[in-house]
Amino acid sequence: MLAILLIFVVATAGAITGLQKEQATLKPVQSIGARTNYTVEYTNETTRALDLYYTDAKESPGSVYHMGTPHYTRRSGNIYSFAFHPGVPEKLYFVNANENKIYLTALTRTGYSAEQVVYTHSTYVRDIAFALDDAGDLHLYFSEATGAGANGMIYRLEGNGTATPFYEVRLSDVGGSWAGDFAFDTDGNLYLSSGNRIPASIYRVRYGTGGVETVYTDNEEPIKGLVVQDGQMYYANWRDTIYNLNLTDIRKITIYTDPDRTWLSDVGFRRALSAEEMPRAGTYERLQLRDLTRSMTRAAIHR
Repeated sequence: MLAILLIFVVATAGAITGLQKEQATLKPVQSIGARTNYTVEYTNETTRALDLYYTDAKESPGSVYHMGTPHYTRRSGNIYSFAFHPGVPEKLYFVNANENKIYLTALTRTGYSAEQVVYTHSTYVRDIAFALDDAGDLHLYFSEATGAGANGMIYRLEGNGTATPFYEVRLSDVGGSWAGDFAFDTDGNLYLSSGNRIPASIYRVRYGTGGVETVYTDNEEPIKGLVVQDGQMYYANWRDTIYNLNLTDIRKITIYTDPDRTWLSDVGFRRALSAEEMPRAGTYERLQLRDLTRSMTRAAIHR
C-alpha cells in the first residue's frame, strides 16, 4: 500500500496516462429505441451494493458524498463533476463548471492531499470522464458547452499537457441544447444527455458510425451526471435522486435518494477496473472542426 501511495503522490508523468492496457476489440451493440418514464424500485440490499458516490453542484464548499456521508470536501468552491482514476481510485479529479480548471486530490494515510491543478482550459470545463483510446492508452476527457448557445466540444487531455478536440456535439443532434454531460461504455459508444432542462433525453453516438440516436426521454426531470458501469447507466436528476437506466430494456429505476441534497449533478463509482471493465472512447464520424484555434494551456503539474 505504501508503494501505491508514493506512486500517486510523488510521481508526475502517470497522472493521466499512467495506465496502459491492451484494448479489447470494440464492436457496436444493438440499436436502442427510445422509452419514456418507465420506473421500478430497487431493494435496499441492491442499493447498498452499488456503493454510490455523488456530488451536489449547489454546495459551497462542495463535497463528493459516499452514500450520504461526505467522502471529500473542498476548502472552498463548488464541485460540479468528478471522476475517480479507474486504475488508482485513490486519485479524485473534479471540476467546478464555472471555472476553467481540472483539479486533482489524492487519498493518503492522513487524508486527502491539497488540491492541485491538472489542466487549465480556455473556457469553462463542464464534465470529465476517463476512457481508453483506440491504442489502449488511458486519457481524461472533458467537455465545454454553452447550453443552447453553440455546439459543444469534448476534448482529450494528452500526456504532454495539451488538449485535443475529440468530438463536436452538434445541438441539432441533441434537441437544441447540451450542458456538457457525457459518458463512454466498454463498447466504445459515447452517451450524451441534454442536461438540466425538461424534457431531458439521453443520446448515444454509435461506435464506428457516428450515428446519433435517442436512448431515453424523461418528460418530468432533468438528466445529469452520466456514468456507465457493468452495462448499466446511472445519472442524477438535478434534484435529490439517482437513477439506474437499464440499457437492455430501457428501464428507469430509482436507486438512491438523499433528501439533504437539492442539486445533484454527478454520479460515480470508486474502484480499480480491469481492462475489460474500462470505458473506451471509440471512433466516430469525424466532423470539420472549425474555429478551434483557441490557445490550450499546458498542464501545470503531473506531467
